[in-house]
Amino acid sequence: MTAPRYQWQPTTADIAARFGLTPDRVVRFDHNTSPYPTEWVHPLIAPMSRNLNEYPAASYADLRVAAAGHYGVLPENVVPGAGVDEILLLIARAYLGPGKRATTVEPTYPLYEIATLQTGAEFRTVSYTRPDFGFPAEAAADAAATSDVTWLCVPNNPTGHRQRDDDIAQVVGAARGLVVIDAAYAEYTGDRWATWLDRFEHLIVCHTLSKGFGLAGARVGFALAHRTLIDRLDAVRPPGSISTLSAGIARAALAEPQRMHRHVDNTVTERSRFQRGLEDAGIDVVPHTATNFLLCEFGDAAHPLATALMQHGLVVRSFRQDHALHGFLRFTVRSRDENARLIDTLRSITT
Repeated sequence: MTAPRYQWQPTTADIAARFGLTPDRVVRFDHNTSPYPTEWVHPLIAPMSRNLNEYPAASYADLRVAAAGHYGVLPENVVPGAGVDEILLLIARAYLGPGKRATTVEPTYPLYEIATLQTGAEFRTVSYTRPDFGFPAEAAADAAATSDVTWLCVPNNPTGHRQRDDDIAQVVGAARGLVVIDAAYAEYTGDRWATWLDRFEHLIVCHTLSKGFGLAGARVGFALAHRTLIDRLDAVRPPGSISTLSAGIARAALAEPQRMHRHVDNTVTERSRFQRGLEDAGIDVVPHTATNFLLCEFGDAAHPLATALMQHGLVVRSFRQDHALHGFLRFTVRSRDENARLIDTLRSITT
């Protein structure tokens, strides 16, 4: 069987060329990235660029120390990677393969399935309950009890919900094998997972600097876990997947988390305003999101609407026809002006 591949959205340049727009008129509401620019990195780049003729130090010892200090663990409990995506692939490589089984609760991040099937392992799912996307704790725990790896996205992408701690603990406690918490959006909920790692030696928590820290282009992520699990991931980790520049920028960001906290606070405030604006425009917004995006239901109009928005340079996340969310669109929270532009365009298209 051919393993599935991640389906990329068209590039900004491709969209601009297709619809006769200038690239600056294209706004990415589909990537869940930060709207805040990163001018603060400019003075850091010149000194670091002097040694780009050399490979980065493969151990990333300084980066592990910086991450450990921020997340409240020891450096020996950290392994870095090129974003959470590489971390997920490393976990699959280390713990899955033919004859193994992984499970998750869907709809969720598609890379869990892709990473699992690329190793030849079996992939099983249980479903969030509709219409409120409640977390099926009992069914998820039963599935974890028969799985070698259980993938959990906390808060969940693409629904935006933060599962209850008691429900997560029920799944982790029941698991036969490894449990992976993908905490890519943890900055928006203030989640701190260090104490969980003390409780559960079979737990891996994945963090990224792509979302709350606003460094998606740097591609830096971390796995936090018990030392024995970290050693196993290090055994399959490539020697230099994080560039010298990215590692240096990541260390600087972790050393000054107040910048991230300001951006997160501003995003959460704008998220509330954005949601009110969408609802005032008659859009059905799924409530209780805990992330930097909003999920909205449009029914059969979802796909035609996504195409129409793209013609205006507004790229939103849609879902294929066989997906559980095929009647929904997901909107990243961006700047006030960009969000207003999306709302105004929605009004003009839907009225």
